[in-house]
Amino acid sequence: MNYKIMIRLTRHAWIRMQERKISLDQVEEVIKYPEETINVKHGRKASYRRYGDKFIIVIFEESDGEINVITVLKVDKRRLKRYGFSRV
Repeated sequence: MNYKIMIRLTRHAWIRMQERKISLDQVEEVIKYPEETINVKHGRKASYRRYGDKFIIVIFEESDGEINVITVLKVDKRRLKRYGFSRV
């Protein structure tokens, strides 16, 4: 399925993407095709996908058909489990 979603990045998320060498395409892929999505603090959600030996986590809010990306992380399997993901 190919569908269009509106993704907005906070300044913080943009900076973290640059620091961690994560592309906008990867962020979109994590949101559209996550391996798992969980609820986290403040009504936000977190999704992840595997890229090689690392995992990219996108923390975001959904409102009015838009996705507001709060931050983006690149983590190992141990840290992924610590965040609360169970399908690792």
